[in-house]
Amino acid sequence: MRLAKLLWSHHWIMRSVVWLLACWLCLLYRTLRPVYIQRHYEQRAWAAHTPIVLAGWHGRMLYFLHLYRQQHFTMLVSQSRDGDFISDVLQRFGVHTTRGSSSRGGAQALLTMIRYIQDGGHVAITPDGPRGPRYIVKSGVLAVAQQTGAAIVPVTYNARWKKVFRSWDAFLMPLPFSRIVVVYGAPIYVPTEASHALLQTKRQELEMCLRQITAMADQYFGASSA
Repeated sequence: MRLAKLLWSHHWIMRSVVWLLACWLCLLYRTLRPVYIQRHYEQRAWAAHTPIVLAGWHGRMLYFLHLYRQQHFTMLVSQSRDGDFISDVLQRFGVHTTRGSSSRGGAQALLTMIRYIQDGGHVAITPDGPRGPRYIVKSGVLAVAQQTGAAIVPVTYNARWKKVFRSWDAFLMPLPFSRIVVVYGAPIYVPTEASHALLQTKRQELEMCLRQITAMADQYFGASSA
């Protein structure tokens, strides 16, 4: 009986925390003042009427919950306890979640994302997540694009006023009323018949692009790249 009460209490505590965080984020997003750089790259991808794979660093995805919550995205989230919490928050914003990572449930997660795209949706992936190394692209994002013909759209952001956490991904949280800069990179396409060598080239291309646009975002407010 005590165990049941404890589990029930934790369940309601977690639901309350998720609800409070979602409310706080909604208020935060309303105060932010965004500016977009190279957004024609994103617009080009949408205009092509192909599926989108949004690719951004693990520590720089928070703002995109707001920006893309109406676009039928699924986001890859790990199967850890932290992933449970993140998944609950994402769903509050209407973002579908696919559970898995490179270390656990990865193959099934890739198949799920491919099917989601084939059913008319889009995918958001943090290619250096869920555990890093920071700013190193893993191959899963390329596999999804190769199997679906989706355009990989690199994207990142920075904020003038922010809190950067001391986590492996240097997670960046904008502060209320901050200016936000969102920077896009050119869409990257992976041919269905791409060889291993070409996949490696595309991986390096995506990694270089994400690093470059992250440096652009950081320099926008006069700070050096993380």
